[in-house]
Amino acid sequence: MYGGERGGPIGTSLTVQPAAALCLEAIEFGARFVIINAQPTPYDQVADAVLRTPIGESLPTLVDLAINKL
Repeated sequence: MYGGERGGPIGTSLTVQPAAALCLEAIEFGARFVIINAQPTPYDQVADAVLRTPIGESLPTLVDLAINKL
């Protein structure tokens, strides 16, 4: 996630590498990120938003919002 790119891991507890490293890189480069996960993750405190709704419900709305704001 560099130079304004958007992306990240989906459907992970963020406790296993390399998925967890993506959050660390986001923080390091000042990127914003949203966590969508049913259970708490180690990165909830530093995420810009945390959603506990099922991915199948949350992701389509987030994608639509991202596309319409680009």
